[in-house]
Amino acid sequence: MSESFENLKKRILILNEKVWEGRLTWPSIEEWLENFTGKVTDKDAERLHAVFWLSQFMYFGGREIRVLLKSMYRDLYLYPIIQEVRSRLSPTATESEIELAVRDELKHTRFIGVGNPSESGVHLLYYFRQENGLSKKLFIDSVQIFTRSSDRSASWPKKTFKIIADLVRGRTRRLRSPEVRRYVFLDDICGSGDTAIDYSDEILTELMRLNPTAKVSYYSLFATKIGLQKVEQGSLFGENCGAVYELDSSYRCLSDASRYLKILPKDIDRDLAVQLVKHYGMLLNPDYASGYKDSQMLMGFHHNTPDNTVGIIWNDSLNGRAAIPWKPVFKRYPKIYGESV
Repeated sequence: MSESFENLKKRILILNEKVWEGRLTWPSIEEWLENFTGKVTDKDAERLHAVFWLSQFMYFGGREIRVLLKSMYRDLYLYPIIQEVRSRLSPTATESEIELAVRDELKHTRFIGVGNPSESGVHLLYYFRQENGLSKKLFIDSVQIFTRSSDRSASWPKKTFKIIADLVRGRTRRLRSPEVRRYVFLDDICGSGDTAIDYSDEILTELMRLNPTAKVSYYSLFATKIGLQKVEQGSLFGENCGAVYELDSSYRCLSDASRYLKILPKDIDRDLAVQLVKHYGMLLNPDYASGYKDSQMLMGFHHNTPDNTVGIIWNDSLNGRAAIPWKPVFKRYPKIYGESV
């Protein structure tokens, strides 16, 4: 192999040891490189450019995720509440009075993961609670927001009458904890914004109908600027959205503004690098060739690789209608919506 290939190999091995938590071995990388069989250009040139893309991959391990979760709580939730409390209280309020008011706000907050209990947004709640020293009473599943409108102390005939009356009036549910003032929805990544919007449509409409004064927020560890704007404009979260790490257009790895393609190593051709990703990505699954909704990301986490990342990194037979066999380098564990046995 060329000198450029060897230099990129050294970079990857260092990244794997220092950043990627030893997730890869060189033999496993070679298995991935064998996917590139000369469909775009010379096989060796393809593999050189594939190694280049891998050397640019951003990986956030368990340790980094925990640090980001501390920042999420501190910067997106806690500091704004402290400012809000200070502006609400008397200018002469003591630090202890401010602290007491902040604690009261926290007491009346519930943190909820975006998605069902098996998805990554919910998975992060465990570490979020640990890193920020929070009570488990502050965390609920989305289904725990609501409860049925019935009086437990009422007799069976009265209960039945109330259920029928609620159905006629369109009121089949009520808030399980009406004293809660803030609902904070947490996610790992906001790429296109679709997930947050769909989740908002499903839950927030009913929540806000039952409690119009409730404050709802959406916080993500990572978010594209476009995706976050879409959530702000297309959901009931409105301006109450934020991300610890906001990704601008330069993180779209195949775009003209790509930060990855500004300064290239020797023997790496920009056009060939882009063509390689798109061509093999289209063979694997046209819908995800450059990431979901053309997100063009080049990143992954300790717990999973998002489908916003370009397909050559993670795609396999489990993740799409691949027309060719493919060995992923960073595996993605897909969402399975149908029944499985």
